[in-house]
Amino acid sequence: MATFVQDVRYSIRMLLKSPGFSFVAILTLALGIGANTAIFSVINSVLLRPLPFHRPEQLVDLRETEASPGAYPLTGPDYLDWQSQNHTLEATSLYTWEHTANTSGGSEAETATVVSTQANFFSVLGVQPSLGRAFATGEDAAGKNHVVILSYGFWQRHFGGRTDIIGQSVALDNESYTMLGVMPQWFNFPAATDIWTPMDMTPKALGTRGSHSYRALARMKPGVAVSQAHADLVTIAQRLAKQYPDANGDVSAIVLPLKERLTRSSKSELLILLGAVALVLLVACANVANLLLARATGRQREMAVRAAMGASRWRLVRQLLTESVLLSLTGAALGLVGALWSVAYLKTADTLPIPRANPVEVDVTVLLFTIGVSLLVGLLFGLAPALQTSQVNLNDELKFSAQAVVSPSATRRLLRDALVVGEIAVSLALLVGAGLLLRSFAQMRNADIGVRTENVITLGINLPETKYSTLAARRGFYDQLLTRVSGVPGVQAESISTTLPLEGGNNGYITVPGDTDPAHAAQLVEWAYITPDYFRTMGIPFLGGSNFTAEDVQRTADVNLKAAELWKAGKDPSTFPPDFTFVAVINHAMAQTFWPNQDAVGKIFKASLPVKVIGIVGDVKEGTIREKARPQAYFALPAVLDWPGFGTHLVVKTAVAPASVLGPIRREFRDLDSSIALSRPRTMEQVISDNMQDTSVQTFLLGIFAALALVLAAVGIYGVMAYLVTQRTHELGIRMALGAQQKDVLRLVLGHGTKLTVLGVAFGIVVALGLTRLIAALLFGVGARDPLTFSVVAIVLAVVALAACYIPARRAARVDPMVALRYE
Repeated sequence: MATFVQDVRYSIRMLLKSPGFSFVAILTLALGIGANTAIFSVINSVLLRPLPFHRPEQLVDLRETEASPGAYPLTGPDYLDWQSQNHTLEATSLYTWEHTANTSGGSEAETATVVSTQANFFSVLGVQPSLGRAFATGEDAAGKNHVVILSYGFWQRHFGGRTDIIGQSVALDNESYTMLGVMPQWFNFPAATDIWTPMDMTPKALGTRGSHSYRALARMKPGVAVSQAHADLVTIAQRLAKQYPDANGDVSAIVLPLKERLTRSSKSELLILLGAVALVLLVACANVANLLLARATGRQREMAVRAAMGASRWRLVRQLLTESVLLSLTGAALGLVGALWSVAYLKTADTLPIPRANPVEVDVTVLLFTIGVSLLVGLLFGLAPALQTSQVNLNDELKFSAQAVVSPSATRRLLRDALVVGEIAVSLALLVGAGLLLRSFAQMRNADIGVRTENVITLGINLPETKYSTLAARRGFYDQLLTRVSGVPGVQAESISTTLPLEGGNNGYITVPGDTDPAHAAQLVEWAYITPDYFRTMGIPFLGGSNFTAEDVQRTADVNLKAAELWKAGKDPSTFPPDFTFVAVINHAMAQTFWPNQDAVGKIFKASLPVKVIGIVGDVKEGTIREKARPQAYFALPAVLDWPGFGTHLVVKTAVAPASVLGPIRREFRDLDSSIALSRPRTMEQVISDNMQDTSVQTFLLGIFAALALVLAAVGIYGVMAYLVTQRTHELGIRMALGAQQKDVLRLVLGHGTKLTVLGVAFGIVVALGLTRLIAALLFGVGARDPLTFSVVAIVLAVVALAACYIPARRAARVDPMVALRYE
C-alpha cells in the first residue's frame, strides 16, 4: 500500500510536470468516456433496469392478430372473454389510446392528453398516487366514472402543485370531473399522459367484435411463464374463432412481457449508438496510447536508471499503469460532468424517441459503469506503452548522455503506426454510418408523400360529445368553422379531416363482389373522412372520376343517420335497404390492388355498407415515409359524425406564411366556441419532421460521434507526425547538410503519413462494409453500401489526415541544418 501511494504521488507530479500532454490526454478521454456514460445512462434506463412497477416481471402486454400480419389492439368483447376465461392471469386491465380533451384553465380553453382505463389499472401495475387515491372498484361504470387522476406534470402546470385540489372539480369537454389523486413524478405510462379517467366497462360501451380499439395489460399469476399465459389465451381465442367465425376467424392472442413491448422499437437503435460511442472511445484510447508511446521514448533513460537501482520490470509497469489509470480517472470525472449535462437535456427533450417508463438518470449503476470503463480504458491504453517502456537494455540506455534523444525501437514505431491506422479505420466507419444516415435524412426530407406541403398548417379539434351530441350539431359546427376560416386574409383553401398524412388512422377490410384473391381478404384499407376541399387544400391530384358533390355529402349524412338507427336497434347490415350506400374517392394504390388494369370508377366494394367509387386520387403516405402508400378510401365527413370519439384536424392552405394566419384562425375559433381549444398547430413540414424523429436523432447523434472520432484521429495523426519530426530532427539536418531540398524533406515526412492514411482508409472501408449492415433498416433511398457515400467519406478523411500530416512536414522542411546538427 505504501508503494501504491508513492506511485500515485509520483504520477501526479509527472502529470503536473507535463501540463500540455496531461490536458490533451484528459480532454480526449473525457470526450470518449463522457459520451459512453451518457448513452449508457439511457440504455440502463430503457433496457437494463426493470420497470418501476411492483414485480414487473409478471406484467405482460396483450394484443390480437388479424387477417393481416402484425399485432393489433383488442376488441372489447374479446377482452371480456379473455378476462373471464383465462387460468394464468392474476388480473387484467384495459385502457385506451391517448386522446385530447378540452380542459378549463386560464383565459381560454386548453387541451390535455387523456387516457381512459379500467378502474384496476393502477393496482395491476402496482403503483399508487403520491397524493390522494387511485380509482376504486366500480368507478369504471357509466355515471360513476366522472373522476380523474392527474399526472405530476399536469398538476404542477395547471394547479401549481397545490395539495388542496383533491376532491375539487376540473372541467373536461364541458363536463365536471372530481380530482382523486396525483401520480408520482416518475410515473409516465402511457407516455406523455396528462390525465387518467375511468372508462365505461359495460359490454355495450366497449363496442362490437371486429372493432379493434383497445390496449390491455395483465399481471400473471406467480410462477406462470409468458409462454403459458400465451398458450392459455390462444386456447380461448380458438374457442372464440369457432363461436364467432365472421368476426374472430383470424383472431388469436399475442402475449409479450410489458418491458419488451415498450422497448423493442428502440432497442436496436440504442445498441447501435452504444457501439458508435464505444468506437469513439477506442479512437480516444489509441490517441492517448500514442501520446504515451511518444512520451515514453523520452523516459527511456529514467526507466534505465530505475532498473539499475533495483526496480523490477513489474515495478516499472505498475508505475506507468498507475499514471495511465490516473489519467483515465481524471478524464472520467470530467466526462461525468458532460454526461450529467447530457442527461439533464434528455429529461427536457420530449421529442426524443426513447420510452421512458424509468427516468433517465445517472444512478449508482451508471457511476459504477463509468468507474469500470475508466479503469479498463486506463489499462487498455496504458498497457502497451508500459510494457514497451519497461523493457530496457541498461547497457544501451545508460551509454547515452543525459541530453541524448533516444530513438524509438522498431517495435514501438510499428505499434504507434498501427494505432494511427486503427484510428483512421474506425473514424471512417463512423463517418460512413453518419453519412448514410445523413443522406437518408435528406432523401426523407425531399420524399414525395403525395401532398404539397408548402404553406399548409394543421390544427387538432376535439368536439365534446355532451355539447355536440348529434350528427347535425357536429356538422353545423364544422360548416360554420370552415366559413369563418375561409374569410381570414391569406387563406386559400380549408378543410376538415379525421387523419393527417404520415400519422395513420382507422382501417379495415373490404370485400369486392366476384373477387376471389385470398390476399385481398387480408389487405387492410385506410379510412379517411374529409370535407370536399381536402384534396385541393393538400394538393392531392385527381387521376380519374370526380370529387364529392354537395348532394354526395347530404346523402352520406342521411344514410349514416338511418343506418345508425338500425345498428342501434340490433339489425343485421345484410338486411339494410339496397339504397343504403356510401360513395368514396379511393387512391391509386387501392385501385391497382383491387381492380388492376381496370377503371375503378363506378366499382362497388363493401365495408360496413356497400360503397361506390366515384373518383381516384394520387397516393398519400399514411404510415411512415419509408413505407409504400397503402390502399386508402376517402369518405365524406358526415359518414363518421354520428360516431363520437373521432378527433379531427383543420387543414388550411395559405398564400402567406402559415404562422401569420394562426392568430386570426384562433380568434375565429374562439368566437365560434370559446370552450374548445385548437391543439398542436403544426405546418406539414413539422408533421414530416415528427415522422422523421427517429432518423433525425440517430443522424444527429451518430454525426456528433463521427465528427468527434474524426477530430480525435486528426489530433492523433498530428501528434504522431509532430513527434516523428522531433525524433528525426538530427537525421533531417544531416540530409539537408548533404544537399537534400525542402521538397525532399517534405516528401519524406508526408510519404510516411500518406502510407498510414491509405492503410487506414483501406481497413476502414472493409470495417464499414461490415458495420453498415447494422443500420440498413434505418436507411431510406440509399443502400448500406452506397458508393458515393463511401467515396466522399474516404476522400474527406484522407484530406483531413494529410492536412494533419502537412503541418509537421512543413516544420521539418524548414529545419536549419546547423541547428539540427547541434540538436544533441
